[in-house]
Amino acid sequence: MFRLLEVLLYTPDMARLRCFYERVIGLAYRTASDTWTAYDTKGALLALRPAPAGQSAYVELTFSTDDVEGAVRALRARGAEITGEIRMHGWGHLVRFRDPEGNALALAEPTREVEEGDGLALGTAIVNTRDMAAAKAFYHHVMGLKVAMDTPWWTQFDTGSARLGLHPRPPRSAEGHYAKPLAFGFSIPDLMDWSEEARSRGLNFATAPRDEGWGLFSDAVDPDGNEITFYEPAAPPALEEELAEAFDDDGIPHHTAIRKQVRKGSKAASRVALRPAYKARRTNSRRRPSATTQSVVSVRGAGPNHSRLKPKNTADEKKARVKPAIGRLKKAQGATLAQKKRAVARASKGKPVKRAATRAGKKR
Repeated sequence: MFRLLEVLLYTPDMARLRCFYERVIGLAYRTASDTWTAYDTKGALLALRPAPAGQSAYVELTFSTDDVEGAVRALRARGAEITGEIRMHGWGHLVRFRDPEGNALALAEPTREVEEGDGLALGTAIVNTRDMAAAKAFYHHVMGLKVAMDTPWWTQFDTGSARLGLHPRPPRSAEGHYAKPLAFGFSIPDLMDWSEEARSRGLNFATAPRDEGWGLFSDAVDPDGNEITFYEPAAPPALEEELAEAFDDDGIPHHTAIRKQVRKGSKAASRVALRPAYKARRTNSRRRPSATTQSVVSVRGAGPNHSRLKPKNTADEKKARVKPAIGRLKKAQGATLAQKKRAVARASKGKPVKRAATRAGKKR
C-alpha cells in the first residue's frame, strides 16, 4: 500500500510563502534553507521548494513505498505516465509520474523512516477532478489504493495517517471554491478558537467555519493561490444516540399486537426454553440380518387358504401373514358389485310411486 508521505509546494517566491506558513498559520519548520523547507506537521509532511524557472506555483503529492522499482513496473503495466527515471538522492530513491489530469505525483523509497512532527496534523490531500470516474479508476485500479469512502461528491482512499480524497471540480466557467487541481487540509481539534487566533495573526478565511454534518470546515488561500481547508472532525456519537437512531422515524406509528398470532397446525414452543424431544429419530435402514440367514424359496398362494407358503428367508423381520391372496381380480369384482347396488338404490328412489309418496309426506 502507498502511504501519503508529503505535500510539496513549488513556489516562485520562497520567502513570501515561508512567511505565510510560519507567521500566519503558525507552523514550526523542521529544516529550512533557500531550496528546501520542511515543517513539523503530523500525518503528511508539508514542504516548500522553489519552482523551476519560468513555471508558476504548483503542488506535488509524494507517496512512499518499500520497493520503488517494483512499483514503477506495476504502474507502467497499468498505463501510468512515468515522466522520468528513478533518481537517487541522499535520503532515498524518487520517481515522478502524473495522473490523467496532469497532476504531479511522485513515488519515494526513503532509506530511513520519516518521523511525524508535533505541529498541526496535515490529514488530507484533495484532488479536485473534473472527471470523478476517471480519477477514481486511476487511483484505485492503476495505483492500487484502497477505497475507504465512496460518495458522488467525495471519494477517500486509505493512504496511512494522511488520507487522499477526490472532489468534483467546478466547470471552467464557474471558477471559485475547489477550483485548484490540488489542495490539502489540516485537522484542528478546536477550530473555532484556533480560527480566532489565526485571524489575529492576519489569516483571511475565504469561508467562515461552517457545520457540514460530519464536522466544522473553513477554507483559506495562501499567497500562491493554493487552497487550504481547516476542519474539525465531528465527535463520535454517544451510545444513547446510536441506540436511538433505530427508533427515529417520522412516519405514522402503526398499532401491532403484543403477541404474534400462532398459525394453525404450528408447533407451540417457548421463546425461553425448548422442551427436548424424547422420541428417537426414525431411520429408514433395516436391521442387519443374522449370519445364519438363508434365502428360502417361497411361492405366494401355495399355503393354506391361498397364503404364502414360507417366509422369504429364515431371518425375515416381516413374517408372512396368513391372509388370503385375493388379488386384483377379486378386488375389482367387489368394487363392481358395490357399484351395482348403489345404482339399484338410486333407480328405486326415482320411481314415480315413491316420488308421489315423498311429496305427500312433505305436505303433511
